[in-house]
Amino acid sequence: MLSKLTFLLNRLIVVLRIERKQLPVFLFLFTLSTLFWILTVLSKDYTTTIHYKADFVNLPDDKLLIEDKNPDLHLQVMAPGFTILAHHLSFRKHLPLSVSTFIPKKKGNNWNYYWLAKQSISQLQDLLPANMQLLHVQPNRIDVLLDEKYERVIPIQIKKDLSFKDLFRQKGAIKLDPSTIVISGPKAVVEVFSSISTENLKIDDINSSCSGTISIEPLNHSELNYSLSQVNWELSVEQYTEGEIKLPLSIMNVPENYKIKLFPDEVAVKYLVSLDKFDLVKKDMFLTNIIFDNTKKRLPIELVRQADFIENIRLKPEKVEYFLIKK
Repeated sequence: MLSKLTFLLNRLIVVLRIERKQLPVFLFLFTLSTLFWILTVLSKDYTTTIHYKADFVNLPDDKLLIEDKNPDLHLQVMAPGFTILAHHLSFRKHLPLSVSTFIPKKKGNNWNYYWLAKQSISQLQDLLPANMQLLHVQPNRIDVLLDEKYERVIPIQIKKDLSFKDLFRQKGAIKLDPSTIVISGPKAVVEVFSSISTENLKIDDINSSCSGTISIEPLNHSELNYSLSQVNWELSVEQYTEGEIKLPLSIMNVPENYKIKLFPDEVAVKYLVSLDKFDLVKKDMFLTNIIFDNTKKRLPIELVRQADFIENIRLKPEKVEYFLIKK
């Protein structure tokens, strides 16, 4: 590549009969004249077509777009070359169109709002650079279909993946603040949802109460809007222990003139309880019962009463053997 440029430069020197010591002066003058030519060309006015995407803004509060599309706007303008070049180099490729200025027209249950280019020339002109004159706009008309906005308050459900250290557990439900969310959108879409979930809350080896914030899990519906994007959560944790109480057994429906002998004659009630309530557990909080059935060799034990703050109750044994003895 360098050899080709050297060859061309040597040919230029030969053709123009330039001495090598005059070459830097020649290149400087050539560059300067080229720069003046570019400045002259760009300072002239030109007529061209520039392109924008239309953004719909200032929608009525009780309305929403049914189709969220950005139509193309083709603007024929006259402007200096500098301004046109700056437009092509600019990252701004959208023009806001205020729906509040559109002309409304009822169409069935929906509203059709339309925009006329001829009536909006002055508004578009205000959005363009001061030295750019707007001559013509295509398309001449843009239609926007709006639907009534429907709102609904639904509960928030937290998704969780929690693990606790030994002898610790969750105490009650996780509290959310707020516990509800307002979703808005087309009625047919909003009515599908009865609740909304958070993102997954994953915590391992929990041994104390904790709190934080978590984001709402986005739904795959671009038409829906949410009143909030995240909620506060609070997890209460308690330490628990295992307890055991032995209770005597009672039996019902024993045949007349018979007495019954149970093996064993007592049952061990094992349970889990929070550490701070362990001393509250008493025998009279429990009641067991057995119903005699001579078709069964072993009779099941039923727990008919228990304390409401006790969990994971197990009976040992769950069934007893028996002997009928005639009186």
